[in-house]
Amino acid sequence: MRESSGITGFLEIFEGRLNKMKLQLKEELSKSKHDRDKTAIRRQLAEARKLNKTLKEARKVNVKRCPHCGEKL
Repeated sequence: MRESSGITGFLEIFEGRLNKMKLQLKEELSKSKHDRDKTAIRRQLAEARKLNKTLKEARKVNVKRCPHCGEKL
């Protein structure tokens, strides 16, 4: 696993970007099936998944844990 502690300051920016990507995907999926740009949808989905994975990793690094049992505080 990569050490992603350097991006903790940018979490809010990445979350905003992810939300914007979700809105764009919803707009694209609301179009009729023939008008959709399938390659753009696939590209946006892949990018959203990567960004979501990065956010989850950064949140795990940023969580405080109990020194005895390792549970979240």
